[in-house]
Amino acid sequence: MQKQRLVTLGGVLALVVSATAWAGERTVNLKVDGMSCAMCAPAARKALEKVNGVKSAKVEGDQATVVTDEKVQDIDLVKAIEGAGFSATVVN
Repeated sequence: MQKQRLVTLGGVLALVVSATAWAGERTVNLKVDGMSCAMCAPAARKALEKVNGVKSAKVEGDQATVVTDEKVQDIDLVKAIEGAGFSATVVN
């Protein structure tokens, strides 16, 4: 009985891990306004990285490139930037 539970648990964990690995990625480009000092870009990047599902964020000048899970909404990224004291718009 115990062995069967372990095998079942192992199968469930393998399924979760494989589903996570298969989750699609997307790249979102943002124009960020209001950054005026050397510390602004790192602050914006850190704010984006705190969004659940963000895999990476790069902020250079007034542009941000964010790689996310498919489930992350653009509005969540914009809100994160706004929470850091800047404004952002999605660039297509």
